[in-house]
Amino acid sequence: MSSQDSSKNKPDPKKGYREDKAGPQGTLVFDSKEVDRMIAAEIQKLEDDGTKIPALLATTKPHAGEAYILEYGKNVIGRGKGNSVTIYDPAASSTHAQVTYYNGHWKILNLLSSNGTIVNGEKITERELKFGDRIQVGHTEFLFTLIDAKEEDEEDKAEINWMLVGSLGIAAVILIGVLVWLFL
Repeated sequence: MSSQDSSKNKPDPKKGYREDKAGPQGTLVFDSKEVDRMIAAEIQKLEDDGTKIPALLATTKPHAGEAYILEYGKNVIGRGKGNSVTIYDPAASSTHAQVTYYNGHWKILNLLSSNGTIVNGEKITERELKFGDRIQVGHTEFLFTLIDAKEEDEEDKAEINWMLVGSLGIAAVILIGVLVWLFL
């Protein structure tokens, strides 16, 4: 086997896909790292429009699909109830990691957790984050991304409306109770 044949089996770093794996209709097989880079580049483009806010999007059960909005400042991730991002994961420490926004950059810091913090498959102590990075805390994985600011506003409005409905319901029950007591 010549060296030329073996080089065809490796993805071309400029293209990101393997030509020898192209299907009959031209389907290309991309390297998973290249796919992650393309996703990160697309997410980075979204940052510029000003309508998005940074979040950790859980990608594993039991939190899959949950978006945790990040504050500009300090955000602690772990099992502890007072954390910015509270997860139910026995492999996570009570204060496992911290995501911080400082001097225009997002950084993650492992807080001396037993199992460590992993970013894009690499165990870290501290690292600057880029949108599209995958963060693992215990068995829970997050995608560091941007989400629509509108989603958070709609959730807050729904919560306020439920509080209003509940308050009105309690007031109605009390009023009926007082009227029954007065007229019976």
